[in-house]
Amino acid sequence: MLDIRRIALDARRLNGLKRGVGQYVFQLAKWLPKLEPNIEYLLFVDRPLGAGSMPAGCREVIVGRPFTTESQSVSGMWSKIRSYHWMNYLVPRALKRERADLFHATNFAVPVRAVCPCVVTIHDLIYARAPGAFEPLYERYLKMTVPAAVRRARHVITDSAATRDDLLEFVRPEPSRVSVVHLGVGDEYRVHNSPVEIERARQILRLPSRFILHVGAIERRKKLETLLAAAVPLLSAHLVDEVVLAGEEGHGADDVRHAAAELGVQDRVRYLGYVSQDLLPVLYSLAEVLSLASVYEGFGMPVLEAMACGTPVVTSNVSSLPEIAGDAALTVAPGDIDGLRQALERLLTDSGFRSEMIRRGLARARAFSWERTAAGHLAVYRQVLDEDGN
Repeated sequence: MLDIRRIALDARRLNGLKRGVGQYVFQLAKWLPKLEPNIEYLLFVDRPLGAGSMPAGCREVIVGRPFTTESQSVSGMWSKIRSYHWMNYLVPRALKRERADLFHATNFAVPVRAVCPCVVTIHDLIYARAPGAFEPLYERYLKMTVPAAVRRARHVITDSAATRDDLLEFVRPEPSRVSVVHLGVGDEYRVHNSPVEIERARQILRLPSRFILHVGAIERRKKLETLLAAAVPLLSAHLVDEVVLAGEEGHGADDVRHAAAELGVQDRVRYLGYVSQDLLPVLYSLAEVLSLASVYEGFGMPVLEAMACGTPVVTSNVSSLPEIAGDAALTVAPGDIDGLRQALERLLTDSGFRSEMIRRGLARARAFSWERTAAGHLAVYRQVLDEDGN
């Protein structure tokens, strides 16, 4: 048992649509009280949490006034200024008022001065490994924020060993101050074959019969132009009907639409936008294959989510993706059109191999759980607080 009273978390991403960081914070807040109920977990937010966003065993603490935008990467200078003010002026006051023993900065930024030890999660180093992936303003923001956060934090958590290696190369913290804690996959991600669920998802999302799926923001580092080019012969051969892109449009989305028009497949590409968590597992289950052939991923949650839903996966052979996929996915180099086409075609046409990859994927996904993620975070909290003498 930890001999402390309160741990505070930056929980702003619990509001709004549940993207990767939002899911991460939600699952931590859900599992931490189950694993260590004698701690009071404080969720620092800038607005009241909506229904279903407040996990049991946690207490909401509203810090300041609302300003968080839906898209952090394209939110503009004003939002960055407000976020800086929230983190560096309002959070320290709240930590003191709430008598917090530790603050977990869950999304890169750490207060300049805090009244308690801080732990920070660095999810990726996209700005360093894939320059140009974000708008220039956001890239400059990360170049300043990440090294500063690492200096200020007592300990750093990364989602993958690949991100830890990137951090050691570009920011150079003391290796003993960095721990890898893999993310998890929830129980809702499973094979869905209920006719009612399937029909509901097909009608709401207007899905074709056979499709290649991509899940994640439509942005430059995802290399979606490569996917479209690889899919052209598969569409022509009627192996699939469409390419379905599930995710909001980000930096570089116009390039993807332009590529689809240049390739003559603009009518065979379906843009779903953000897909809610109740529909996403069914969407995975309905796909013929998931493609996530990005230039860089700090973890690559769609890989595990698709595997858990019984969908075979093709992903990149760089960054965290081989680490997460193991031997349960086909891997290709980012930008390799012919390699991606061959991998997709094999999973679409070789039924025996497809069944084997599905079997491996289901087994691989079972090795990752949010309970294990939360336990890894508790171990880091214990280490930091023991070092601090609490």
